Order: sequence, then C-alpha cells, then structure tokens
Amino acid sequence: MDASILFSHHASGVFSLFLLTVVLSGFLIFKKGKTLPTYYLLIMYAGYGTMFFGYFLSYSIFNPLGAYHRYLTVFVIFAIVAFIGFSYHFPRNIYPKESKVVIPLTLVIALVAWIHFIINTAGKEKIYLFSAHHYSFDFGKEASFAILLCFVLSTIILIRKTIYFSRYSGIFQKWNTSADSQALPVRVLIKALVFLPLNIMRIVLPSRKEGIALRAFLVTVLINILNAYNNVLNKSGVLSYDTYAIVYFILSVSTMFLIQSAYLNHSPEPTSFMGKILSSAVVTVVLALGAISYITLFSIDKSIEKENLVEINSVKTEIRNGDTNFPPNVRYILSRPVGPGIFDHKYEILFSKDGLNQTTLKEGEKYYKNQQLKEAIEKNKKLHKGKSESELESITLKQMKETDLPLSSRLFRVAGDFYIHYDFVIGQTRYEVGFAYVEFRQVIHDVARWLILIILGTTIFILIAFPILLRVSLIHPLNNLLSGVEKVNHGDLNVNVPVKTMDEIGFLSLSFNSMVDSIRGAREQLQEHADHLEEKVEERTKEVQEKMEEVQRLKIQQDGDYFLTSLLAKPLFYNANKSSKVNTNFLIRQKKYFEFRNKQGELGGDICLTGNLRLGTPDNYKKYTMAMNGDAMGKSMQGAGGSLVMGVVMNSIMARSAANKRVLSKTPEEWLTETYMEIHSVFKSFDGTMVISATVALIDDETGEMFYWNAEHPFSVLYRDGKASFIEDTLELRKLGLDSEFEFKVKKFQLHPGDLIILASDGRDDLLLSVHNEKRIINEDENVFLDVVEKSHGDIKSMEKNIRSIGEVIDDLSILRIGFQEVNAPSIEQREENNEFADKVVLQSLYKEGKELYRNGEAQKAISILLDAYATDNNNQKLNKLLGLISFKEKDYPLAVKVLSKYLTQDPDTAELWYYLSIAEKRIGNLAQSLEAAMMVNQMQPMNVQNLVHLSDLNRLLGNKEEAIGFTKSAEEIDPDNKNIRKLKKLLEMES
Repeated sequence: MDASILFSHHASGVFSLFLLTVVLSGFLIFKKGKTLPTYYLLIMYAGYGTMFFGYFLSYSIFNPLGAYHRYLTVFVIFAIVAFIGFSYHFPRNIYPKESKVVIPLTLVIALVAWIHFIINTAGKEKIYLFSAHHYSFDFGKEASFAILLCFVLSTIILIRKTIYFSRYSGIFQKWNTSADSQALPVRVLIKALVFLPLNIMRIVLPSRKEGIALRAFLVTVLINILNAYNNVLNKSGVLSYDTYAIVYFILSVSTMFLIQSAYLNHSPEPTSFMGKILSSAVVTVVLALGAISYITLFSIDKSIEKENLVEINSVKTEIRNGDTNFPPNVRYILSRPVGPGIFDHKYEILFSKDGLNQTTLKEGEKYYKNQQLKEAIEKNKKLHKGKSESELESITLKQMKETDLPLSSRLFRVAGDFYIHYDFVIGQTRYEVGFAYVEFRQVIHDVARWLILIILGTTIFILIAFPILLRVSLIHPLNNLLSGVEKVNHGDLNVNVPVKTMDEIGFLSLSFNSMVDSIRGAREQLQEHADHLEEKVEERTKEVQEKMEEVQRLKIQQDGDYFLTSLLAKPLFYNANKSSKVNTNFLIRQKKYFEFRNKQGELGGDICLTGNLRLGTPDNYKKYTMAMNGDAMGKSMQGAGGSLVMGVVMNSIMARSAANKRVLSKTPEEWLTETYMEIHSVFKSFDGTMVISATVALIDDETGEMFYWNAEHPFSVLYRDGKASFIEDTLELRKLGLDSEFEFKVKKFQLHPGDLIILASDGRDDLLLSVHNEKRIINEDENVFLDVVEKSHGDIKSMEKNIRSIGEVIDDLSILRIGFQEVNAPSIEQREENNEFADKVVLQSLYKEGKELYRNGEAQKAISILLDAYATDNNNQKLNKLLGLISFKEKDYPLAVKVLSKYLTQDPDTAELWYYLSIAEKRIGNLAQSLEAAMMVNQMQPMNVQNLVHLSDLNRLLGNKEEAIGFTKSAEEIDPDNKNIRKLKKLLEMES
C-alpha cells in the first residue's frame, strides 16, 4: 500500500493535546525568575508533548512506517521522571539525599527501558489495529512496567510530602494526642488504629498552603490512575477503543489544566494575570473543540455506516433477484454456508473489483487471524490463570470456532488490501459484502483535516487576539492605574488616570482620581497655612524651645519611672525551681527598651515564674514543680503594671504555700483552683483596665502528671520524639480579670520521660514578615511556632534565634521551657538567670563605648574595650563584626582572622568580610586559608576585579600558574586598564 497521510478519528484529539502542551510550555518558558521545579515541569511537558505528537503521527500516517510512532510515545517515561523531580523539589526539597539517588536512578531506568524498546522492535513485524486505526508493534510490556514504576514513585513522594506539610487538628489527631497519656500497649494500639485515617485526613483536609498545593498535584496523579484503569478496560474488551480515546482525551486535558493552574496559583515565582487568563482560555477552547471534533467525526462515521447498510440492502435485493447490478462502492462479495467460526471457512467469490482470489483470501486471513489470536490470548490469560501458552492457544482457537460473527455490523478483512465488510444471511448461505477501507479513511480524513486546522487556527487566534483585546480593555487601564499610584508614592499629585470605560477598573480609576484630588487640596491648604505660619515662626521659637525643655524633663522622669518599674519587676520573675526531675528555664525579652543615666533596661508585660510545692500530708506527700507564664495586656507601663501585680500575687501565693518546706493538705486541682480564683479576683478589682493571660502548671516530679489551666494564653506546646504539637485545641477560659462564659476546670496531661513543655507569650506569633507598599504583613499562622520548636530541638535560645530569623518580633516575648526527667538535662544556674539581663546591658554598653572611641580616632582603646565584651560573649554577631573590621583596619591581622572567622561561621553570606579575612590570612602567611576565603568571595561576586587580582596573586605564590593566568585573564576582560593586572602579567611572564 502506498504511503499516504490520512487522519483518523483520533488525530484531532491528540493534536489538541500536543498543541496544549506546546502552549503551556510556552507560558513556563517566558515566565520570569524560573526555579528548579519550573524546569522540571517544562521537561515533563516536553515528554508528554512528544508522546502526543507520536500518537498524532500514528493516527495520521496510513503506512507501516507509522508503527515507529511508538518510539515517541514511550518517551512519556521521561515526562514521569521529570514529574518525580518536580515532586521532590516543589515547594522545597525535604528529602535532598533521597532525591539525589532516586532521580538519577529513575532516569537510568527510563533510558534503559526506551533503548530496550527500540532494540526489540527494530525488526519486529508491524501490525495494523483496526479498532485504533493505526500501525503498531506487538511489544511493550517492559516499557509499561517501567512507566508504572516511575508513576508509583511520584505518587508515593507526593503523598509523603502532602502529609508532611499538612496540619490536621480533627478528631483523629485528638485521639492520636490523647494516646500519649495512655499505657504503652494501649498507646501503640490507638496509634496503629488511627495511623491510616489520620494520614488520609491530612491528605484530604490539609490546612497549610504547601499541603493544599501538593494535594492539587496529587489529584492529577489520581486522574492518571483513572486513565490507566481506562486503558485496562479497553484492553479487556469492556470499553471500545473509541470510548477509551475520548475518555483519555478528557482526562489528559484535565490533568494538564490542573497541573498548570495548581502551579501558577501556588508557585513562589511571579505570575501574570495575562498568563492565567490565556492558559485557562486555551485549555477551555481546546477541550471544547476536541470534544466537538470527536462528536463530528463519529457522526460522520455513523453516516458512512448507514450508507453502507443501505447498499448492503441493495446487494441483498440483487442477489435474491439473481442480478449482478451491485452498487459502485462494493469491492467484493463472498459467500459461505451458515455456521459459527471467525476464520477457516471455504468462501466462494461471487464478485470482485480488485482481483480478489483464494490465495489473497487465505494469506490475508492468516495475517488477520494471527493478530486476533494474540489479542484474544492476552485476554484469556486473565481468565485462565496458570495455563501454559499452548493451552491458552487451544482455548482461544476453540472460542474462535464457536463464535458466530454478528450480522449487519462493521467487520474488517485483510486480503491484499484492507476492507470493511458487512454480513447478511439468505437461507443457509452467509454473504459478505466488502468496501474499501481506504475510502472510509479518506472521508474521515477530509473532515478531520479541517477540524485540525480549525483547532490550530483558533489556538493561534486566542494567543494573538486575546492579548491585544485584554491589553486594551484590561492591561493598559491597570498599568495606567499602577503608574498613577507610583507617581503619587513619589510625591507627584498632578496625576489624572484616564477613564475610558465605566467598568470595575474604570470605577477604581475614578475613585483613585478623586482620592488624589482630595490629597492635593489638603496639601494646598497646608501650604497656605505654612505660608502664614512662617511669619510667626520667630515669635513662637521661644515657646517651642520651652515646650521642648519641658518634654525633655518629662522624658527623663518617664525613663526614671521605667527604670524603677524594671527594678521592681526583676526580683519577681524568678526561676526558683530546685527539682532534680523537672528542669525549668526561661527567657524574657520585653519590647520596650530605654536608657536612664547611662543604664539600659527593658519594660513590658511578660512574666515567668517557677517554684516547688509539697502537696498531701506530712507523712505522705508528693513533690510538684510549679511553672507560670503570663502576658499582661497593654503597652509599656500598663503591661508592666499588670506583670508586677501578677508577680506580687504569685510570689505571695508561693510563699504561703511552700515556705519552710511546708506541706499543704490539698490536691493539685484544689491548689490550682484556689490560685486561679485569688488571681482572678485581684485583676477583677481593676474593672477591666488591667487583665492578663496566663498558663499555670503543676508537674508531679515522679510521675510526670501535669495539672494546669490556660486563661486565654497561647496554646501550650508538647515536644516529644522530635515532633512538636499543641496540647490544647480550643479556648476554654478567658483572661484573668474578665468574665468568662466557660466553666473553670483544671486540665490534666501525662508527660513521658524526655518530654518538653513549651509555654510562650504572643510574641512567638506576632512577627512582622515584610512591608509591601507601606502595608505591614503580620504572621497569622500559629503553626509556625511548632516548626520553630522542632527546628530548635527544644533549645530555648535557638527558639528565640529562629523566631527572629522568620520576622521582626513586634510584641513582648517570653518562653518558658519545662523538661521532665531529661537525659543530660542542661544545668541552668540561678546566678546566670539573674545576671542574664545585667550581662546584656553591660555588653551593649561596651559595644557603644568601643564604637564611640573608634569614631574619635582612639582605635586601640576601642579594640581593648571590645575585647572585654568579646570575652564575655563571643557569639554576638554585631560585636564580632565591629571588632573584626577595626582590628583589620588597624592591621592587627591575627585578631582579625580570629574574630572574622568566628563571625563568618554563623553568617557566611557577607562577601566583604570574606575578602577582609582572605587579606588578613595572606598577611600572616596562611596562603591556603587565604585562597579558600577568596574563593568564597568569587562564588558570591564573580565580577569582583579586586578579588580576581587577589586570587591570581595567591595562586602565583602557591605555584598554581595555570589558575593564576586564568584569574588574570578574567580580571583583564572586566578591567583591561587595571595597573595591578599589568604587574601580575609581568610577574607571570618572568616565571614562564
């Protein structure tokens, strides 16, 4: 058969899919600031696009060469490998070591599977599948298995990451948490029972944005599973190929759209409104046109079949009348006796236009029989498991002999050429009327060609016309409005945004113009007042000076009040715990800093307090550790007043309860209840002007049973086995001093050896993340603190550091750490706790004094002062940076090396300090260490000529001539007139 291009029913559908991958890839290619996940997504689209293009060729080339389309369709395995890479790296890679093994390994598997497929099909027989209307090879199980393996891997990765990034707090999480207080066998049983439903709920109902994004990609995986199941139904004969192809088209378009929309909506990279509109429009139109093309082509297919059946009736009439005036489209007529069986009949050729004979009939039937036999054997393998190949062949041949072909239905025959035939029965004779298969394909091709052109043209039209239309009606108005906003931000109030149409953007532009007019009018009024006020400036200068002096006096008085209050508060915030089983320590960072008579201090409403109690009878009592963390409402003095009241009341209660090793005849619940009532009554007397949130806990030193109440304080955190979680999940008590709609009750929680309880104030969550267009973005995710606790491994100082690395703390911050029966528990001396604040003040004072001395030209004195501070705390980065720079500039290179090395171990991203360290190392003869530091500078600033010259000289001194020449050339390309470069070239030439 001559090679030709004939589009089949499915050509338009897969062409739509190919076109869709090209368009979606285009959006990602032109995306700014692409990250690694974006490149993986591009590779995935390229793999799927190659597969769809291969299918398009198979449905278009009516020639045995079309079988080689399989070389392209198997390329989908590389797309799935890319999706594995994407799954690992989006939104960030939490399995870096694993991904470095799995991604290359799956790539090798993909290459081996693809090459194995090509080698094994190079000389293999090409078969024509009438149900799919294309040529193919009877081979590919190994490649399918490799594809399935990669697909399963991507699914597992996505499920794991979705669970990891999700925060579920429903009933299963509560059961899981409550199991921690149970005995070991019960705990194991409950956790085993809730493990599966808990993780399913984390996948179904993720609360964090990363989990929601990953769930969206997991949905695309489930759609692919449906596509795989769709293929199984087709192979088993439940679905016809036509139905399979339509379902495959719909599911594939849905997958592409979901992947693109999920990534655009959750990508950390900047996206454009135009890109989202165009991608949505293209997907919608392609889906609609693809569906229309399928409907159109199948309608034409049915019309052709109806026309053929009409001609069949005409043939039947002619045979009954004994005439041979058959319709012109009839290519042959065969007859045989009525009876079952698909093949191996003795046919009589009644009519033939193509020279059909018994030889071509037998050869064609043998070819078609072998093909049908292989397909039927594959289906019987599932029905007759355990049978040998010969037994399966015998069963299948028997089925073929017993099968009676349907009448008046489209059947296919190979006899030198491809034919469509329909059968009918007259008496005891079965007649077969054949039509040319190529003519059937030609009719489909004529329509499919136009449909493909329409799909292509419509897509191009959308990509060209939509941006033009949107640019006029949407993009330009938005840009004009944005330009106006930028001008106003720079102080230009002579702005008038043009309003072309009164749609939503027009209304917004009009409102903006009105706002600018109001501001401009207000400014003119202010200017007018200023012009008149200038005449009175001299008269009022004296008055202003007097007021300023008064303000200064008040400021000094206020700072004195602050200082006095801080002195009063300090002894009240006391870590009095002496328990050997329960370890407690805390830090308090009040927001308000002040200076009074060269003494610095801080003031705020946070309070921490610990101590010990004995409850029971003198002969039989238990030891308990008390811990309290509170946060009084109000700023500065108001908050400090509340914390003072709380400190006085709590210290008074503890003094009454525990003085002289007293044993109270009370239960923990009774003591906590009385404590709450007493504190609440004190704050209630202030009539709402002074309230405080607090958590007060009693921990049994021996058993770890914790009794506590939480009065609208941030949820308590349990850190166990490297995981942090909230103990509470709902508000159960209002702040102390406010009426509460909740009934007071003491809560219980069982601690295990090694457990940590973290109590902290609002400062842990009130973080300023960024400022965008003068709008402050404040953290609203309380789960961030859980990540901080886990990352800090329960270390209190690391918690503070990690909190401050997330954003600026905008409230008082206090953290109280309670450890039960810890192994190698940290020894926290009371003296260190009491002197922590004083040490901080001294350190700040020394830093300020050293900086002032250096500014006044007394560098050596400054170094001496700063060295004293460095001896006190060598982890203060601000201090280390100043001492390192001064010692370098004063050519004290050994000290500079020591201090700068210490600084850069904690903050390695400062190229300037790496350069100073490199110079200092060189000056004291440490050339190898100097080279390492200079290479760090080169990584961060590859265009730094000064460092390139330095690198060249270092390599020259170390004998690395080729490297020295290379760095010299790089520096010369950037700054050819540099004198140092010319000197280096001469030195290198002298040595050559």
